[in-house]
Amino acid sequence: MIGAWPSTRKPRVRCTDLSARRRTRPRIAIVGAGFAGLSAARHLGRGYSVTVIDRSPWFEWLPNIHELLSGVKRPADLRLPMSRLVERAGHRFVKGEVSAIDARSKHVVTSSGRRIGYDACIVAVGGAHDTFGVHGADRYALPFKSVDDCEAIGRRLATLARGRRESSVVIVGGGLEGVEALGEILRRYRDVGKLRITVVEGGPRLLPGSPSALDARVREHCEGRNVRLLVRSPVTSVTPTRVRLRSGEVLRSDLTIWTGGVTATPLLRETGLARSGRQWAPVDRMLRSTRLPHVLVAGDAAGLPRPLARQAYYAMQMGECAAENAARMLAHRAPRVFRPSPKPVLIAFGDLDTFLVAGRSVIASPALSALKEAVYQVTMARFDPPLGAASIRSLARRLDRGVSVPRRRSSPRHRA
Repeated sequence: MIGAWPSTRKPRVRCTDLSARRRTRPRIAIVGAGFAGLSAARHLGRGYSVTVIDRSPWFEWLPNIHELLSGVKRPADLRLPMSRLVERAGHRFVKGEVSAIDARSKHVVTSSGRRIGYDACIVAVGGAHDTFGVHGADRYALPFKSVDDCEAIGRRLATLARGRRESSVVIVGGGLEGVEALGEILRRYRDVGKLRITVVEGGPRLLPGSPSALDARVREHCEGRNVRLLVRSPVTSVTPTRVRLRSGEVLRSDLTIWTGGVTATPLLRETGLARSGRQWAPVDRMLRSTRLPHVLVAGDAAGLPRPLARQAYYAMQMGECAAENAARMLAHRAPRVFRPSPKPVLIAFGDLDTFLVAGRSVIASPALSALKEAVYQVTMARFDPPLGAASIRSLARRLDRGVSVPRRRSSPRHRA
């Protein structure tokens, strides 16, 4: 149904008291402040009383977290303070974790018991790390989902590289995250002969779902290096020093990095937005929840009628569409259908190569790394325009790190 929701908008009144004026504006609660949630908040004007709730005080630029492994980026380069971004848009930021959505009384409830009223709600909580129930993976494998995760992996890699004995690193998952992680390790440590890397992928080739030429290109770059690439090799268990495969082979591992797997957050089931714990919240073509009234879902959490790759640019598009539809519905206007605008995907492989993937076409060149860096710089500046001293310092730091060349562990060798 493309009709509007019943309006809950209160009559406008003239009032000089700011808090009273805030109460007369339509209330929109945004749960989650990643790419989709923050884009929704920025798209809504000051004519709405918008509250953004997220458990983290930081917005993180996740498409470049792999560069933390090599030191090309530092944590501060990939983080922006959420309160500054939300308040600059004229809205309110609440640091907290949402535990329930009371659809009857139209309240979002945090784990501390705080109740935040809304007339429309946008849920953009993203996804959760998933180890597919593999025994020991939650305990012994390091996840690859956040700035903190990758910073921890980077520190562990540096420790292993300084060690005297041969060390083994196992990357579980040969998708985009796994390949980009491998590229950054090679960028910094490819001349460290005592560091051996194994990539384990359960599918038939690396980067499943992408053109097969990418698998071949990555393999070319790994020839002659301390890298082993295993496909059709699902993992069955992980211990502090071993990774066991379904084939029965056991890999020694001083560091296991888990890049494969994302699932729906428990919040979707707990709030009634999804039927089961592993189901994304089903939505219609206008991003409206099919289970809760007055709720829209955007970003990775949305179970679209036609599945879409979980990419940052799609999340931003969904966030803006959800914000527009929340405003339309509150104003008795028909919401618009979400129509994603496909964009090419940039996949970095350290300083060895960068792949531009558009449909089934691939362009590969190390020079394309400048384009990936430009996307990062421009979008971060868009989220945090240099309008104050703190924003200017953040921009200057990002630009400085973007043009600097990371130190290699030893002299360069001929590329494969």
